[in-house]
This record gives sequence, C-alpha cells and structure tokens, in this order.
Amino acid sequence: MFPKSLRAAVPWLGLLLAACDPGSTPAPAAVTSSRRAPLHSAEFAEARAALEAGHGDLALRLLERVPGFEAELLRARAELLGGDAVRALAAVERARVFDALHPEVAGTEAEILAALQRVQAAADVLTAGFQKNGPEPPLLRAQGVVELMNQGHAVQALEALERARAKDPELPFLKWPLAQAHLLVGREQLEKNPAEATIHAQAARRIVPELLDAIELEAEGCAGELRFREALQCYSELEARGRDFGETPAILQQRWATRCLLERDRAGALEHYLAARALGLSDEGLGFGVELLRAETEAAVERGIAAAEAEDWSGAEREFARALELTPGDLEAENHLAVARFRRADYRGAAAAWEHVLARAQARATELPDPVPLNLAKAWRLAGEAGKARAVLSQLLDREPEGPLSEPARELLVVLEAEAMAEHK
Repeated sequence: MFPKSLRAAVPWLGLLLAACDPGSTPAPAAVTSSRRAPLHSAEFAEARAALEAGHGDLALRLLERVPGFEAELLRARAELLGGDAVRALAAVERARVFDALHPEVAGTEAEILAALQRVQAAADVLTAGFQKNGPEPPLLRAQGVVELMNQGHAVQALEALERARAKDPELPFLKWPLAQAHLLVGREQLEKNPAEATIHAQAARRIVPELLDAIELEAEGCAGELRFREALQCYSELEARGRDFGETPAILQQRWATRCLLERDRAGALEHYLAARALGLSDEGLGFGVELLRAETEAAVERGIAAAEAEDWSGAEREFARALELTPGDLEAENHLAVARFRRADYRGAAAAWEHVLARAQARATELPDPVPLNLAKAWRLAGEAGKARAVLSQLLDREPEGPLSEPARELLVVLEAEAMAEHK
C-alpha cells in the first residue's frame, strides 16, 4: 500500500528507532507491553486481501458500516490507498478510542505518516510505540517501512521486517515492504557481490512473485555471476510481461559466446553468436563473432562441396544449409544449396533457393557465374509449375534479349510450349 520508492534524507532515523527497540539496544525508559493479540481474524480476511492487492476501493466497500477496532485500522489503510490522508488518520484515531495501547495503532499510524513523507512524525509515533509495547511485530513492520525511506538503510529495514516476520509469520501488510527491502539490499550488493544480489532478488520473488523489478534484479545478478542461461530466462519472462530491454539479451548471448571460446567450446560459441545476431546484435556488436561465423561458413561450404563431389547430395544439402544459417544471404552457399536440392529431385526446394539467389543478385547488381535463371526455370518445370518457368524465361529475355542465356532460354520456352500443346490434345 506504499509507493515503490520510499526515500528521505534522515540519517538519524535508524539510530533513533534502534534506541527505541529493546530488541537491539536497551530502551531509555521502562517498557509496559500491552501484549495485545495480533489482528488475524477471519472476519476481515477478504478486506485484508484487497488491501494487500492495492484495491482500497474494494476494501472500503467490504468494510462499509462495519464498526470496531480492526475495521477502523483496515479502513485507515483503505482511505490512504484512495488518496485521502485526512480520512486515513481519522480512522486511526477512531481505532485508538477502542484500544490506545495496541501496537497496531502506532504501527499503522507510523506507516501512514511514512507514506505521506512525514518521516519525523512517523519516528515520533514509533518511539512512543516501542516505549509502551516493546518490539511487537506491528511496530517492527512499521520500523522497516520507515527505514525504507532512509537512504542507505535498506539493511536495517530488512532486519526489522525479518524480525517482525519471525515473531509473527502471519503478520499482514508485511509482504510488500519485505520484498522491497530485499530488492534494495540486492541492488546495493549487485556490483560487488552479484551472487548475493541474486539471492535477495529470489527472496523478493518468493514473497511477491509478480514483482517485475525483482525478476530484473535476478537477471542482472545472474548475468554478473556469468549464469547466462538463467539471466536470459528472466529477461524472456520480463519481455513476455511487456518489458523491453533492447539489446541486453543479445549482448548476454554475445558474452556467453565469449565465455564458450575461453572454455574452448567452439560449437557453443557459434550457437550463442547466432542467437545474438538473431536478437538483433549488429556485426560491430558481435566483434570477433563475425570472423568466427565467416570462417565456419567457409568450412561448411567446403564440406558441402566435398559431399557433392562424392554425390552425397543429402550431406551436401545439410552442409550448405548450415553455411546459410551461419551467414544468411550468402549467394554462393544458397546457390550450392539449390543445386543439391535439384540433384535430390527436390525441385520446389531448389526453385525456392534459386528465387532467393536471383532476387538478391539483382538487388545487389551482382553477376552470377552460374545460369541461375535457366536453372530456376528448369526447377519450376520439373516441379510442375510451367507457368512460373515461362515467367522466369520471359523476364530473362526482357532483361537480356541478346545475352549469353537468351538462346537456351528460347529453346526451353519452345519445349514448354510443346509440352503445353501435348497436354491439351
């Protein structure tokens, strides 16, 4: 029920609250504990759940015309969620009439004042609360909430909140501040001790599974530990929930590839360089990865040619496809792939590859050593697509009516016309 970022420059606050907490430092005055029962009644379970989820309007409807001590304290939190601080504090005062000594009164009031950025007033309320009651769970919870506002006091906040949970595991309104405390402590640890940051991020997620900032911290912590798989899983989860991290996942794939190289895992490095590129990392970002991918492309082409010379066309197709995966758009690899498919009688597959080769060559104004348009027309003809074959040949003759391929193109057109006439008879 409080803002995600609770901060104020109050360097004395932690010392003051510690002095008021008999659990850490002897109290300056005698403590008379009221030892009131914790507020866990089933009667208000639905209202508490609504408040924990941030639905103050629903809680107010559930509490409408409901009198009593616990109802007033819950109503105070609901009014605060609705933005009405005056009504919230008025509800606390009504609760105080029922039981002024109950630690939930001071705890709730201090948390409301903290949410209103009235830090000194919140500290004063806690001082009196600790002196009257000792370290009761609601007061420890409130101490943690107020410490979250004190820059650099995340550890103290976490300690207070953990003590509150240890004393009362069912204490309501503890999950959110406790998760925030873990998150802040983890952030403080991230640079120097990423493993510790990861631990706190995971603790925050266990408390509030939907806390996206905790998932992000876990991703950063895992990345700092070089646990790239876990980090990328976290980023994938965040992206599925609508958060965009730009090139971060791609950069992690590139770093993972570098680690594989250091471990002499060339295959793993290639896999992660490919993943980095698929995620949008530029050749500049890939760095040495570009050279590695090019070298592996050339090696795959050489293996494919060797397989083709041995008339192992399946092996050849596999190697040329790998080369094309490593370097998309490589004209040589895709042309070889088309040849291998043609020799395997996969005419549609061959035609699809030659279509790509022809389109890219024309876009780049690149001269092809092989008669790709003729090969493409032959592949379409054998695939039973005579119309597509004629279109390819007609386009070739339009571009180069007297070119080196014009005569064989006309001859193939004659063959296609003869086959078409034979079909109609």
